[in-house]
Amino acid sequence: MEASPSAEFFCSLIATVARVFMNVLRLMVWGFAGICATSVAHAADPLRLEEAVARALASHPSIVAETAQLQAVQARADREGLPPPYVIGGEFENVAGTGSLRGVDSAETTLRIGRVIELGGKREARQTLGRAEVREQQNQADTARIDLASRTTLRFIEVLARQQRLEYAEERVQQAERTRREVASWVTAARNPESDLQAAEIALAEAELARETAEHELTSARMTLAASWGASTPGFGPVVGDLQALPTIESFEVLAARLPMTPELRASRLQADTIAARRRVAEASAKPDIDLSLGVRRMEAFNDQGLVMSISVPLGSRKRAGYSVAQANAELAALEARRDADRFERHQALFEIYQELVHARHEAEALRTRMLPMAEDALATTRRGFESGRFSFISLAQAQRTLFDLNERAVEAAARYHLLLVEVERLTVTVED
Repeated sequence: MEASPSAEFFCSLIATVARVFMNVLRLMVWGFAGICATSVAHAADPLRLEEAVARALASHPSIVAETAQLQAVQARADREGLPPPYVIGGEFENVAGTGSLRGVDSAETTLRIGRVIELGGKREARQTLGRAEVREQQNQADTARIDLASRTTLRFIEVLARQQRLEYAEERVQQAERTRREVASWVTAARNPESDLQAAEIALAEAELARETAEHELTSARMTLAASWGASTPGFGPVVGDLQALPTIESFEVLAARLPMTPELRASRLQADTIAARRRVAEASAKPDIDLSLGVRRMEAFNDQGLVMSISVPLGSRKRAGYSVAQANAELAALEARRDADRFERHQALFEIYQELVHARHEAEALRTRMLPMAEDALATTRRGFESGRFSFISLAQAQRTLFDLNERAVEAAARYHLLLVEVERLTVTVED
């Protein structure tokens, strides 16, 4: 299948998301070359991959939710980082009693202002904890953006592949219709048996059924892609791209070296920072605070006033802090073990996907450069022999089916390569600290 002569070629569009979101994302979002036409007419404009990803990142509800959650965490950190407030209070004693305490002649009125004096660097510890929680939530928001960009890219590739399948299905129907007309004319001329016409009509019916299936699959894929940015109906025309343009991939060793810098492992490090900050808060709480208040008391019986001061210190702070510190230490140990296990699993997952990626590329290139040209030559030779009466209709039908099957396999292999490439990039995408 030839690409449109007006097609513009480009590949490997990297870091589109990173520039939009303050250089915290690095995800391969490549554009595909060429305009993949489809037999279904669309009034809307064609859609490119980078446009689809931009739509998703701009309007998907999950991104809105993560942004709001980040604001909530920041507000909580700001609140927890404030110093203890001043407390103003008062007391009115010895009022409305009996005997000498009747009325207000013996009243004692006290006005005081107090505040908890924090010791042990508690406020600084809370501020450190707040900053750690903000960084953790920011990483989670970045991860959500990367996941959405990856998911949108996968859906875009599915639409592109289904467009190509529909195009081949249309060609198959046209070819089957042409062959049926030829066979019908030759049956009329008593050149071919009636069974050839019946076989040609069956082949046409199969081709039409395959086209209908391809149409349904494309409609479903387009709806799924539109859902990436929260749309209920597709508001775009055909997607733009060329599945046969296979971007190169770096070596496994280079990709594996990025694993420690991925958002998931970075999330583990940030979670460790948060737990360590909570441990610092617990350690600071071992030193008790001083609750100090100062006020003025007026005694109506003597028509005098005096200063009042109170100091209180809680007991048992060190024991409670010890339990909190022990909890944090255990959580850090568990987190470190889980991080090691996750590192091994991600390395193995990357290796398996990389092997599948290499195989998909080999298959796609073999189909495109070797098998498809041979199938096209075989079909041309068979058609010439069929038209000259040397080959039967069965031979022609078999050659046609072989070519169409190989075309579908080529689409499948190329699509699988792009899908696996997205998975590899998702596993190895890195973000800046």
